[in-house]
Amino acid sequence: MRHRSKFGQLLAMLAVVTAVAVACGGSAEPTASPTPTAPTASAPLTGKISVFAASSLTEVFKTIAADFQKANPGVTVEFNFAASSALATQIDQAAPADIFASADTANMTKVTDKSQIDGTPVTFARNLPVIVVPANNKAGIVGPRDLSKAGVKLVLAAPDVPIGNYARQIIDRLAATPEYGAAYKDATLKNLVSNEQNVRAVLAKIELGEADAGIVYKTDALVSKEKVKTVVIPDAANVIATYPIGVLKTTKNKNAAVAFMEFVTGPQGQAALKAAGFDTAS
Repeated sequence: MRHRSKFGQLLAMLAVVTAVAVACGGSAEPTASPTPTAPTASAPLTGKISVFAASSLTEVFKTIAADFQKANPGVTVEFNFAASSALATQIDQAAPADIFASADTANMTKVTDKSQIDGTPVTFARNLPVIVVPANNKAGIVGPRDLSKAGVKLVLAAPDVPIGNYARQIIDRLAATPEYGAAYKDATLKNLVSNEQNVRAVLAKIELGEADAGIVYKTDALVSKEKVKTVVIPDAANVIATYPIGVLKTTKNKNAAVAFMEFVTGPQGQAALKAAGFDTAS
């Protein structure tokens, strides 16, 4: 009888333990852990992230990174600045990167089409192409029409580089108007003396007086300050450059990468972009 009594007590104790577990939220099915999207207050960010960014973002992204690192002293942000087309190629060739910030949607699409971006890229800035000439403007260029004048030395980025593609779209749009005509395109491209690897290479040629005109972003002209003068492109012919950003699936530091992207698209990052002459995403 004692054995039966002890056995009964054991069963009762097991029943109580099971009831307590269920009351505390126990479940027969394990709950999947959510994918981390942002750091928590109890888990400070640490480590390095590598940001592949368009050349036109050089100064402003360095500013944003400094602010981000000040807020997150455990993180180091490293950059690879180049033409978006070159960066997309490097990513495709498995270059180690955590974030891609492109100066156009076309090169971001090349990366997303190969399922290399985690989630959906976010537009964080916009920009506007302008014509730049050396400070002395010896060629006397005052408008887009002057790019077609005989003897003018024009420098553009290569066609696959975003600003090079935008520049050619602008020339096509102008040539499609009665005011300019189809001959404008042929005459302008006949003056092309150099296809550069990125927008900053175009700017450097103009700063050094090695060409009479080039097409860059308005933000690049601001960086150059008094070294160049700006010639406005009519709004009807101009192209708005859209900048998307995304975290790569191959990132080894997702929490920090996501946090940096959110910093760029957040109030502090947007304020820095606006101060640098970019049009913000909103």
